[in-house]
Amino acid sequence: MHLVRRILMGAGVTVFVTALLATLFVLPLRDYFHQNEAMAQKKTQFEALADANEQLQIDINRLNTTDGVVAAARSELGYVFPGEQRIQLLAMPALPTTLPTTWPYTLVTDILRVRAANLGSASGGLAPLSK
Repeated sequence: MHLVRRILMGAGVTVFVTALLATLFVLPLRDYFHQNEAMAQKKTQFEALADANEQLQIDINRLNTTDGVVAAARSELGYVFPGEQRIQLLAMPALPTTLPTTWPYTLVTDILRVRAANLGSASGGLAPLSK
């Protein structure tokens, strides 16, 4: 009977000590790490909002000038001064890039391939034509 009582007492003390350690160390550390993650997320959100506020302040400063108001009226409202005429240009349609594989078209395909390869390098032979 004494042995059973000692085993139960030892198990109870072990459970109590484990619960105490979890309460004092494990749970606060877990909360600490979760709070660090939350703080990092909030800091990222704050920086994004600060950037947005800065851009809005730049827009406000630009719109507080006469040139800014005129530019905004032209671009957003389509305003034109008396005597001016507004001409609307359509975007260029996408041209097909697939050509037949017969003789005159293979020459054109090779030229386009060379031009595409030389577009990135300013020192290429076709650099003046790429501008």
